[in-house]
Amino acid sequence: MEHALRRSMLLIRGQPESSDHLQDILFDTAIKYTHTGFRVLFFTQKPLERVANSIREQFSDLFKMITFVYVQTLDAALKRLLDLQRWTNCIPGLIIVESFDLLAPSNANDMQPNKQDFQRVLFLSTLADTVRTVSINQKGTCNCIITTSNHGSTMATVPFELFYRKHNVLDVEHVKESADILSIMMENEHSIDNNLP
Repeated sequence: MEHALRRSMLLIRGQPESSDHLQDILFDTAIKYTHTGFRVLFFTQKPLERVANSIREQFSDLFKMITFVYVQTLDAALKRLLDLQRWTNCIPGLIIVESFDLLAPSNANDMQPNKQDFQRVLFLSTLADTVRTVSINQKGTCNCIITTSNHGSTMATVPFELFYRKHNVLDVEHVKESADILSIMMENEHSIDNNLP
């Protein structure tokens, strides 16, 4: 199961030219993923406002398969993940966490760096556990995408390698469209289904 878990989690890191552009790519990934028949849970701090009404109307059935969770803090995101583990219907096949590094730790003003790291690692552990739990509940693979733009400085001590295989860590400049993300997810699902190394 650990083999499958680390393969199903994808990290996109680096400073995008535009956070809106990366959000658009993630949203397009979510829309295209719903074609598989699975739902998507999309954690973000701000609503998507750039979707034209004509697109919303054309893809209204697919929009209904995406649940947006607006969170500002790690604590709020943690609570939502723990709630998700108890869901029995509307279970997602993909969880997207946008701008993980921008989620504020609780009491950010008086937090020491090692306590912030602990909260971030706790979140990543809970996310991995949630992906595993959802995978078991749906008897298939739940995928996860997480983005971080601040990988080099304040995130340097967060042990991402515990959760993500090297192959599943993408630099944002290599992500030009949703197909770049979806192709890696398909490759990983193939290796999970066939128990490939």
